Amino acid sequence: MAKLPDVRIVKGRGGLGRQRPTEDGISGLITQGVAVVGGLQLGTVYELRSLRQLEALGVDEAYDTTNSADLYYHVSEYFRLSQGSVLYLMVVARTVTMAEMADKTKTYAKSLLAEAAGKIKQLAICLDSAAGYVPVSVDGLDGDVVATIPKAQALAAEEFSEHRPVLILLAGHSLAASVAGLLDLRGQSAEYVALVVGSDHLNRPGVPAIGTALGTVSYAQVHENIGWLDKFNLASDGRFLSAGLSNGKSLGQLLPGDLEALHTKGYLFAKTHVGFDGFYWNDSHTCTSLASDYAYIENVRTSNKAARVVRQALLPSLLGPLPLNEDGTLRAQTVGELEAKGKTALDANLGRAGEISASDVYINPAQDVLATSLVEVDFTIVPVGTAREIVATVGFAKSL
Repeated sequence: MAKLPDVRIVKGRGGLGRQRPTEDGISGLITQGVAVVGGLQLGTVYELRSLRQLEALGVDEAYDTTNSADLYYHVSEYFRLSQGSVLYLMVVARTVTMAEMADKTKTYAKSLLAEAAGKIKQLAICLDSAAGYVPVSVDGLDGDVVATIPKAQALAAEEFSEHRPVLILLAGHSLAASVAGLLDLRGQSAEYVALVVGSDHLNRPGVPAIGTALGTVSYAQVHENIGWLDKFNLASDGRFLSAGLSNGKSLGQLLPGDLEALHTKGYLFAKTHVGFDGFYWNDSHTCTSLASDYAYIENVRTSNKAARVVRQALLPSLLGPLPLNEDGTLRAQTVGELEAKGKTALDANLGRAGEISASDVYINPAQDVLATSLVEVDFTIVPVGTAREIVATVGFAKSL
């Protein structure tokens, strides 16, 4: 049937490049506490999307006061810094140590991560001990914290192998007054782990700001340094108007060089910058050598996300046929299809968001897949850099 002459308009789609909201900010918290009759129960996983949901479980500021606890404070800090995010929470008895919480053979952090089915991208672990708890100091920290570092690394490594990559933040409780003999985190070989000793000195002096750190990481894109001044000011709503450390000292009470020593040893704390209002994380250290590819939180988070994306892209090809050439090598079409799946997924999920600078995929067509039933795919990612130091030269001239 002939149509009348017209100018037809077809509505275009996809030109704005909008993506579904990512799940990169979904986090977990495991800590000690006290059960609430008719409300919060120990050992139970709760999925929180707002502070009100925690309050509905009977946990509010009065809970913190009554139980000498910091649970409400930590969760409120998380949602202050990462509004609209999701927090999986598990509270355990105060007889459970941090090391036990992180132990992959026990039903604490491991169970929390498994129940969340890989949704948790960063997990925080801290003590919330009752009044009267006396820590045993080891290398300038609560010995329980020191024992937790290798446990957390082992947990995260196992989670990676089980396709649930996660970054783990630990609270650095009971920091020693002197940093001279403090544990050097840059020698711990725990690339999935970061340790927080900074505190909000006015609101919770001496308490590691683990909820604040977790909220900052949740709010940041995976490639962003959590200390970025243009985005991550910790001061708002009456919080972080003064900063200190988990030894109870404010920044003003520290000896010259103390912060530099903490920074060099890989600890996370809040600091000021002359001429710039607010408080900011000093950097994004992890507990491993500076020579490691995963020396900073953004390296770990970017790698973890890339691993999830690549696996999801290649999973449909599992147990699929692999057409070969007469000499047994992979056909060019087979190689091209697999390479395209991985490259397209990386570009769509990380490249378009600016979370990586570039990526490449290579499959060796000569690999003997008939003998091994194994296809090796090499992914190379160029990350986004971080301006950890900016050097500006200012001088005089007779004329320009």
